[in-house]
Amino acid sequence: MNPLLPPGPADLKELTSRCIDRSYDSLYNLTTSLPNTASEERRGVALKQLQDTHAVFKKLLVLTRWSVQSPLADKCAELLQEAQTFQDQANETNDRLYFLHRDLDRAKERQYDLTTAIDVLYGGTYTRLPRVINYAMHPREFPPVDEETSIAELDAVLRFRLIEETIPDKFTHIDVHEGFVTAGASGEFEMVFTVDGTKPDSLWLVASVQTVLTDPVAQATFKHLASTSSLRIIQSNAPTDVHYMQLKILIQKRLNQSATPLLDACNIMSDFCCSLALRILHAQGQLLVDTRWPHGVSFLHQDHNDAATLDIVYWTDATAPYVAASTPGTFSLEEMRNRMHPDALRYPAAGCCVRLQPNTTNDKTAAGLFSLQLFPAPPSMLLQRYPALVPEALAVPTNLYGLSADHFLLGAMDVHAASALFCLEQHLLVQTNTDQDYDDGAELRWLTTGERVRVTRSSPRNMRLARVDSSGRAPLEVSWDMRTGRFGAFCLAQASSIAAAVAHLETLLHTTVKVQLPGVTVAGEFALVFASNDDVAAAVAAVLRLVVAFELEAFASGCANLPVVRVRDRHAAAVDAAGVASDAVFVELVRGKDATVYLVVELDTIPEVTLDKARKRRRRCRRRDSDGLFSLGPPAFSILHVVDETHRPSASSSSVRCLERLPTPGYVGTKKRKRRDVPSLSALLLDMAAVGRQRAQWHLLDAFATKYNVLLTTTSTLSTTDDGSVELASTPPSSSLWTVSCPFPDRLHTAPHVDVHRLEARVFPDSSVEVTVHVGSSPFAYISPQGSSSGGRGGGRGSFVATALPTGDLVYRRRWTNQKFQLLLMDVVVANVMLHVKPMAELGRRLERTLLSSLNADGVGQIYAERADPFKFTLACRGLPRCQSSSQSLMICDDVIMRVHVEHKVMHQYPRGAFVLTTAPSHALLPFLQDALNTHKSTAQLVEVLERTAVPLVMLSRALTAAYPAAVVPSNFVLVPRSQTHLRLTYADRCAVDVVFLADQKINVRSAPSSLVPVPSCAMPGGLLLDHASFYDTVRRSLVPEMAAL
Repeated sequence: MNPLLPPGPADLKELTSRCIDRSYDSLYNLTTSLPNTASEERRGVALKQLQDTHAVFKKLLVLTRWSVQSPLADKCAELLQEAQTFQDQANETNDRLYFLHRDLDRAKERQYDLTTAIDVLYGGTYTRLPRVINYAMHPREFPPVDEETSIAELDAVLRFRLIEETIPDKFTHIDVHEGFVTAGASGEFEMVFTVDGTKPDSLWLVASVQTVLTDPVAQATFKHLASTSSLRIIQSNAPTDVHYMQLKILIQKRLNQSATPLLDACNIMSDFCCSLALRILHAQGQLLVDTRWPHGVSFLHQDHNDAATLDIVYWTDATAPYVAASTPGTFSLEEMRNRMHPDALRYPAAGCCVRLQPNTTNDKTAAGLFSLQLFPAPPSMLLQRYPALVPEALAVPTNLYGLSADHFLLGAMDVHAASALFCLEQHLLVQTNTDQDYDDGAELRWLTTGERVRVTRSSPRNMRLARVDSSGRAPLEVSWDMRTGRFGAFCLAQASSIAAAVAHLETLLHTTVKVQLPGVTVAGEFALVFASNDDVAAAVAAVLRLVVAFELEAFASGCANLPVVRVRDRHAAAVDAAGVASDAVFVELVRGKDATVYLVVELDTIPEVTLDKARKRRRRCRRRDSDGLFSLGPPAFSILHVVDETHRPSASSSSVRCLERLPTPGYVGTKKRKRRDVPSLSALLLDMAAVGRQRAQWHLLDAFATKYNVLLTTTSTLSTTDDGSVELASTPPSSSLWTVSCPFPDRLHTAPHVDVHRLEARVFPDSSVEVTVHVGSSPFAYISPQGSSSGGRGGGRGSFVATALPTGDLVYRRRWTNQKFQLLLMDVVVANVMLHVKPMAELGRRLERTLLSSLNADGVGQIYAERADPFKFTLACRGLPRCQSSSQSLMICDDVIMRVHVEHKVMHQYPRGAFVLTTAPSHALLPFLQDALNTHKSTAQLVEVLERTAVPLVMLSRALTAAYPAAVVPSNFVLVPRSQTHLRLTYADRCAVDVVFLADQKINVRSAPSSLVPVPSCAMPGGLLLDHASFYDTVRRSLVPEMAAL
């Protein structure tokens, strides 16, 4: 280092670190030495140490602040160095010019070699003449030769020699030109030959050898076959001139001693290209292991018997090691090969692999750079099914630029994955020769567990399974994950139970299924070993069964609108005690307050049939199978009646009252199944749901009889089998299924208002139920609405209809619905009779007497009944007669101007029901009328109020909605009800009038006490007293304009 030059720059962080370390060391030494120092000297030593540390950091601070100017100092230092360099070079130039001037003066002097001159002049010799000058002189000229003739003669000799020689099939081109033979294999190598003479026994000579990797033309032509990383590896492994020189020597030695020189030369170059290709693939494989395949994949390059091999090993965790035969005296093929060929190259002891090795001696002319062998070898039956599997997946390139380790790794994995799926298929499916195909290429097979499945293969390493009684839109897909070396299972059905079953199946496949290796010296055949022969098949069958159940649930809840519930979440003990399968599907048919009826679908359960029917079924199965049809294993359908007893402290949470097995048909042909829009199982569910609804009604009726301790009398119109089940084939399509009658429960009293004798229920084929309440006599005269022949009421509840017959009987009918909560119609009828019919009958009697008393001398009343039955009353209000109307535009005389409907319903304020009034058009005083009717139960008061208020309120409503000048804003009018006969009319919170409806069609209109400004026409004491005939004109022409003008 030059002491005159300024020191180099130093990092501030480094200086600070050094100062801190120095101060730390000093402080550490101080704390170490202070205990051994006298107390009077400690202060001085500590102060000195602190002063030194302070000085160091002060210098560092000064240096830090000064370092801001360091760029200027660096610039000055550079300028100084440049000036110094220029000065040194100027001095050196001056010195050289001085010595050059002296040498030029000396060069002007002449120097003579007197000794040599005397030898040349007097002796005639020049002893110092170099001998090499003889070789530098021009040689003697050869006689003239015709080059074109010689080249043509040599080409003819070469062509004749080529005819005599054995030409390798690997040569793709041979060219004779200007005395040389150029032969080579496209994508591999090229050699140039000639002969050392024109004699027939002249030797072949190798002029040059070259591979495609060092040929610029070939590189430009084939470099598109390789990726960037592969091209870089190929170029780094390309042969050098030394390699080519050694190849020429080796080939020339072989040519001098061989009877087939060209064939031997081709074999040597093929072996060299094969070794070069394996070395390139090994380098590519190491790059794959370092980047994309860091786990479970290895590339092993070995030299065995002067031949290079490359083993690509993968899936080491998915294989089971070879187990030797344990029977004494027996030898496996592996053991025999070990004894016969102890030096044979062994395969890996764990994992599958593909071995790349040079072509054998008998197969040197085979297409490709090398040959390969899969370990274990794919099954022969798989190769018969997919003949192009191995050639397409493991195509050996014929060009060195087409080498790809990724191609061989993925190709071998693809073949072994297809082998694994094929072996799993052989394990799961029964091998038959009469399998049928669908139009989409699916294959019908039998599982080893007995299920008929449809097998679809989108690729050799993918298999989809679906039962024939499912839609096939959510199959179980089993594949092989090439990265992890494991089976994978997937199902599109979105259900937690299916996901758990698929996860269990995957766990079984991962833990109990392994690839059995045939040994280490024999390639053998690919095979799987199972820890248990039945667990995997049972798991697959369970998943397929859950998929069918899921599709059945989706169809029931989505298309058929049948609620599917999880009964086991609440009634697990009761359901298990009844012997219902664990994977059964529960379709809710009827849900009541304390009891629910379900349709239970048990998949893969043989339904209960008689012996004769079972024999007929088996015979039909055999016949239809021979005709090309297939038989489904029909599920077992049952009716489950569960009673919820949580309200009873001494009882359990629930109990099964009845479990009834239903007979199910189970044969559907393939042609018929293709024509249907829904799977056969779904259609079967619809049929059995209809049967189940009918049976559910019977169970609920039986529960009703048990509940009220009444005796049921049943009249059935169908035939039954020996076991008591219903024979559906004999059911008339248009008649009722059966009729049940029972007396009205004794503990429920309806007299004297309604004298109910008995109840009669009829169940129809469409699962609708009709209950008729037979009464001794009608409590009052029923009046049917005009236009109705039945005289009843169509219920506003959609599926529920109640009708009153002229004889006094009440008819309730309900169509089957899929509501979440449904009560038995018998319970609904009893509750309706007790809660609604009974008070309506009492009101009807009173209303009948009131309307009769309100008739005039002509037998006509202003209020009359348009409809009267225990379900609803409709009171119609007539308008004024034409002779009393002062305005022809007010209304049509003698027409109905208002209808009041009276019903008895359950309301929030009245849990046991109350009378509900509705009017058309609206009645402003309706809330007061409804409260008064529910409080006093007086029909006379109701009729009187309607006579007073109906006509005036319609007049007032039409007067307020009539056309007025722009000064009148109708929306500012507000009607405030005050009582049953008192109404307050306000306008914009400025003025108000009270309208009181009096008897004898009189109306009192007076200014309201709360009015800010009194209305002039109503300001006199007592107000105005108007009749119905003049009320409309007074409000329209006087009252409304005055209130708007204030």
